[in-house]
Amino acid sequence: MTSHALALVLLSALLHPLRDLILKGHHYPESAYLAVTGGWVAIAAAHAGISGADLTLPSSVWPMAVISATSLTAYYFGTMAALKTGDLSIYYPIIRSSPLLIVVVTWVVAGMHTALPVLAGIVLIVVAGFMLQRQPGRLVAHPKTAALALLAMAGSAGYTIADSQAMGPAGEGAGPASPAAFLFWVYLMVTPAFAALAMMFKPAGLATAQHLTGGWWRSPWRLVAAALLSYLSYLCILMAFRIGAGAAETAAVRQASIPVSVVLAALVLGETRFVHRLGWAIMIAAGISLITVT
Repeated sequence: MTSHALALVLLSALLHPLRDLILKGHHYPESAYLAVTGGWVAIAAAHAGISGADLTLPSSVWPMAVISATSLTAYYFGTMAALKTGDLSIYYPIIRSSPLLIVVVTWVVAGMHTALPVLAGIVLIVVAGFMLQRQPGRLVAHPKTAALALLAMAGSAGYTIADSQAMGPAGEGAGPASPAAFLFWVYLMVTPAFAALAMMFKPAGLATAQHLTGGWWRSPWRLVAAALLSYLSYLCILMAFRIGAGAAETAAVRQASIPVSVVLAALVLGETRFVHRLGWAIMIAAGISLITVT
């Protein structure tokens, strides 16, 4: 990974936890996440207009866009549901622990191989991420919440692989595609899909309008900030892919967001066991260092 790509990925990692921090504790998280995904469509269209990018996607990129949208729907739903009941500093790390899965998938599907030091760093990151949520005598503290986090993790792996293919340099993968156009069409698919999922899991007795739109007008700047910051974070990743960053190493370096999330959760949300969680977060940072110096 070049120094330019590394800087973009690290900037993305610093920005990414802010969305979930802003939305954590929202009265209607389903409506909040739906508003953010819908907001991305408008932001991507504005971005394309300002930059002069064509919103047309090459035909070779469309399969990657569909895979990315499907994976993002699973990611958003798993993230929202897991963080609705669990601590940000516990389940955010699990959600972001997709690098090892990405390595396995790319190896099985594409025959791509990863250097042993990089693989060792990825394993270290994933193990530390899971140990963050472990309680004495229990490997998994809350199985249902952990399963939702794993769903989000799988979604994260899926869209990372698809995005890297869509954004790859000319002559590689399905790309290249305009980041603004790609995000526009992907989130145009994600928004109604997420709305349908939110309806399927609507709490009994709650009116549909209240479930899907409740609270949007009460905290508009909160939702706008979450949408803008997460869009910028995602854009940094797509730009890194365009200059040759690999899917597995990019997902691994993005784990820098985990120590950030632990610190922010303690300072802003008052979550407990800060020293314990920070210790495992530092181990994650060590894994990131192992990957970036290889």
